[in-house]
Amino acid sequence: MYCNNYAVKKGDTLYTISKQFNTGLNAIMTANPTVNVYNLMVGDILCIPISVPSNNYKNYSPYLVEEGDTLGSILKKHNINLADLMQENKMDEIYLMPGTTISVPIVEQE
Repeated sequence: MYCNNYAVKKGDTLYTISKQFNTGLNAIMTANPTVNVYNLMVGDILCIPISVPSNNYKNYSPYLVEEGDTLGSILKKHNINLADLMQENKMDEIYLMPGTTISVPIVEQE
């Protein structure tokens, strides 16, 4: 399993984290058997499971991160998975800062 490590911040809930990463609640719970996901503490490190890169994209497009963008919203908007986004940008973790540009795989329409 591939993981994106995430440090719990004040106000985080398992639900908000799952939405932020576009990952199911059960997947996060399964990937973190030693963390009490019902009582998250600031600073807890969670393994956010991501899928294996599919490597089936032929084209990529630059994407300028805008204020209010989340990882989940970018994944949903472009219909891609986190593993592919991370592999293309050669990153272990992705921090979204408004004004930065990331490379986004383009999904070919059938």
